[in-house]
Amino acid sequence: MVRSSDFATVCLRRLPSMGLLILCLLLITGWSCSQSDPVQPGPEPSDTTKYPYAAPAGSGYRWYFAQFLQQIDSLAGDTTAQMALTDSFMTYAAQFGFPLVEDSSAHFLYRGQPAFPFSVAGDFNGWQPGVDLFTRVGVTDLYYHSEVFPLDARLDYKFVLGGTQWILDPLNPHTVTGGFGPNSELAMPHYVQPWEINYDPTIPHGDVQHYTFHSTILNNNRSVWVYTPPGYQQDTLRYPSIYVQDGGEYMQLGSMVNVLDNLIAASMIEPVIAVFVNPVNRNQEYWLNADYARMLRDELVPFVEGSYRTRPAAAHRAVMGASLGGLISLYTAFLYPEVFGLAAGHSSALQVNNEALRQMYAGAPRKNIRIYLDWGTFESLQQANQRFVNVLQNKGYPFRHNIWHEGHSWGNWRAHIDEILIYFWEPGVTGIAP
Repeated sequence: MVRSSDFATVCLRRLPSMGLLILCLLLITGWSCSQSDPVQPGPEPSDTTKYPYAAPAGSGYRWYFAQFLQQIDSLAGDTTAQMALTDSFMTYAAQFGFPLVEDSSAHFLYRGQPAFPFSVAGDFNGWQPGVDLFTRVGVTDLYYHSEVFPLDARLDYKFVLGGTQWILDPLNPHTVTGGFGPNSELAMPHYVQPWEINYDPTIPHGDVQHYTFHSTILNNNRSVWVYTPPGYQQDTLRYPSIYVQDGGEYMQLGSMVNVLDNLIAASMIEPVIAVFVNPVNRNQEYWLNADYARMLRDELVPFVEGSYRTRPAAAHRAVMGASLGGLISLYTAFLYPEVFGLAAGHSSALQVNNEALRQMYAGAPRKNIRIYLDWGTFESLQQANQRFVNVLQNKGYPFRHNIWHEGHSWGNWRAHIDEILIYFWEPGVTGIAP
């Protein structure tokens, strides 16, 4: 689903009689949208009689936020007229959604009396409060902050009042849940929402079984969920498998069970068994921890192999994760390529220990691993990921990587789970076996 940024010229409501004559004169003499500007006409108002100054249908006119600000400036000293113009603008703009998007410009808007400093923080500024401050529109109760983003960007953000109070954007109903709760979501015009994360009641669904798994190596217990694809109980086939770090979050925040169901139903991937593994002490276990990798190889894989019909060859067994989960996945495959022949990482934390994992890959003979990597341009770890890709290329590894105009978030990762699964198990690439 592509969200459009093109929208028609704003049309003002009829104002109270005291301000009508003034604004009519302003509209006639000073308000214009150049027809030479090569933009597409936006949607027509739902009721054009409410906006008597609307551009003719098909004229190519559109509203520009800068012109609204100019008109506000021209009404300096007239609080009533500024508020009326703002009311009209916001009523019309609401038809197209907030933040207000014009091509590559996004205008974050807020109405009310905020505590200061008042700023927006998100993927695009490293979540730093107090950096991108809001500006008041004239003497109205409207505040704005504008940014320019790539046309296909998707970003998480929040408003920060008084430097400490973090809130969702009250004008934007679109949110995405992350590890620290929900964030407001900005999707630029060319961003396509991931259809595959949604539950589809019309298709067959796999089964998920929960286990409390004990590790002797790590001396702890953890939750593990095993997904089996539709039809598993009715056949005797063997299936590829994928071991997913942060397994509970990949199911809840990444909607990975829906992704598996949808891609399998659409014949975009071969049926796959997925093993969702929860961490116990995430930072300790995922920080290049050889014992954790050994637990996967020597304890969890044998448990799954003994309970489910998986394909035993390493070429049909994957390990994946996000951030530190991506780091430990790539590390595990490096240590045990005879077990995990496929490895993937979303926004992998490859900067850890002075990029130690990159140095391991660079200093060793090429292992028999096929690798998928992706990351966002609004992440601090993109340079480390690019240097790792350079090593893979120099060493001759088969790999695929993608770079998205997104940040370090579940909104990013959930939208690209399909890229991993399709790369590893597109029909005809691997497949199932009796």
